[in-house]
Amino acid sequence: MFGLGRKPGANAITARGEIVHVDFGLQNVDAHGNSQASRYTVLVRVFPDGASEFEASIKVKLRGTAGPMIGEETWVRYDPADKKRIEFDRDRIRERAYDRVQVNPGLRIVVETLYRHGDPPVSVIATAR
Repeated sequence: MFGLGRKPGANAITARGEIVHVDFGLQNVDAHGNSQASRYTVLVRVFPDGASEFEASIKVKLRGTAGPMIGEETWVRYDPADKKRIEFDRDRIRERAYDRVQVNPGLRIVVETLYRHGDPPVSVIATAR
């Protein structure tokens, strides 16, 4: 899902990020013309605690329910020895989405629908649209 050899491994650190660029890639379409999945290359600016920020890209495949957008908050896991090896920390993204639900209970149905029927979002804001 994130490309060969991209996962950060057991020593991964979780950090907040911001989506700074999105390249739309290939789109898988079924025989009826319905989009099954879209491939994105997402450039994320990562803000680690107590360290310099950096940028890294992630290739991801989504069915379009929660496509990434520039400026959205996200959370990533990265290998401190190789900062190019990152992945989205979808558990942390989900926690932050439910933090937003506490502030705006009307978002609960959106968040729960995405996690039940869609792809796990790659950003916190995508779950709160």
